[in-house]
Amino acid sequence: MSRKNDYERVANLNKNKARLLTGSTIITLFLTLNEKNKWSESYPQFADYLSVIIAINSMLIVCYIAFEMRANYIFTKAEKQRKLQYLDNSFGTNFANSTVQNYFTQDQIQPGFYKLCVNCFENSFHTYNVVKAMQPKTYLKAAVVLVVFIFSASVGDKGVIRALIESILPLALIQDAIKTSIVITRLENIVENFRSFFNGLKHSDFTNKEPEAMKYIIEYETTLAWASMPTDSDLFFKLQDELAGEWEEIKKSYQINVVQN
Repeated sequence: MSRKNDYERVANLNKNKARLLTGSTIITLFLTLNEKNKWSESYPQFADYLSVIIAINSMLIVCYIAFEMRANYIFTKAEKQRKLQYLDNSFGTNFANSTVQNYFTQDQIQPGFYKLCVNCFENSFHTYNVVKAMQPKTYLKAAVVLVVFIFSASVGDKGVIRALIESILPLALIQDAIKTSIVITRLENIVENFRSFFNGLKHSDFTNKEPEAMKYIIEYETTLAWASMPTDSDLFFKLQDELAGEWEEIKKSYQINVVQN
């Protein structure tokens, strides 16, 4: 399975997760309003279907968790392949047994550690901006589901099991929101470190700079591994041209096109 296809599979799973989340949130809100307004008591025939609706909601939540686990597994595979292609592009090797087109833009730089560092700077710059653009949507989604859950928890007596099951989604989304905030902070620091690093290289060469460069590369890859958070593919393609233009300006500003090996 190619890296591109793996990321597409993760994107499709995330879209299905969003549908499950929407369905479960609507059902949870509906069940809460029923408990508050006693609709099932006013319409006895409706009560026969109530347990089925509750079961469907539980199944949606279980499916959400299953899709989350599957997406994480595929994403881990895709990230392993990305790292190999990252090394291949940087050093001219063929560890990945495949090449990726139109991803790295440093073809004019000779393979070596300097190119590895430039590639990581480009990756961190793009990832930071895409994740930052994802933040409002991530926060909004978590806030809406949390409000519905709090409203649901404060109305009626739904039992411990149902309450625990319904709490899974808001807790997962709150975790995602917190993780997003942490990742943005870390990536911002990494990008600033790379800016300072390459600014210093305008007045010196890359000799003996490998340990410092490797430190920033490790920080970037460690952040991605810890977060295990796919970027929004729609936002990525929406911002692609704009960020590509900004990256070209950055390379000119820090004279990155100048070969240093």
